[in-house]
Amino acid sequence: MAAAISLYGAPVNFRRLARSPNNVRSAARVRMASVRCGIEDFIGGDLVRFDLGRWLSDVEEHKALAIYTPHEGGYEGRYLTRLRYQGYYFLDLSARGLGDPETTLTKIHPVCPAHVGKQPIARWYFPPEVDYRLSLLPPDARGLVLWIIEAKVLSKSELQFLALLPSLRPKVKVIAECGNWRRFMWKPLKEIAGLPSNDGAAA
Repeated sequence: MAAAISLYGAPVNFRRLARSPNNVRSAARVRMASVRCGIEDFIGGDLVRFDLGRWLSDVEEHKALAIYTPHEGGYEGRYLTRLRYQGYYFLDLSARGLGDPETTLTKIHPVCPAHVGKQPIARWYFPPEVDYRLSLLPPDARGLVLWIIEAKVLSKSELQFLALLPSLRPKVKVIAECGNWRRFMWKPLKEIAGLPSNDGAAA
């Protein structure tokens, strides 16, 4: 056993481990273990796979997508920018505090303003968020993208309404952030909400 002095002045003891058969076998097992990962696990799948073309075609085909972004964030901006280049305008909303999506997005809805206990309780009425933004779109706009963050807190029925919203408002596309994944990926929102896809309905 040997003793040494660490940087903080405390003695440190070094002890040689006995090379027992168990230690040799465990070391061999550690050497045989392998980790499978690709280059997209290090620099992001969107920089390797060049899937922006498929992203645009899926937005046009499905009209409502559920996306899963990496925890560190930042990857979704590239896909948002590509939609903006195509002529889309955006309405960014958070699912937390959204209330009933059908009422908030497509109907005149009441909102109670905050008060400190001295003012009378009031009720204000706001126009439908989606219809109001559609009325403000310029003539050359391709459409409105409803981008909802934190959509993982929405119930299944609320996700189903968002998946059906493009059929009610043809110029609206829906992008819902439904969770996180190791790379940026997306699925049709109807599939996540448990609705039959267009192919299944046609069959």
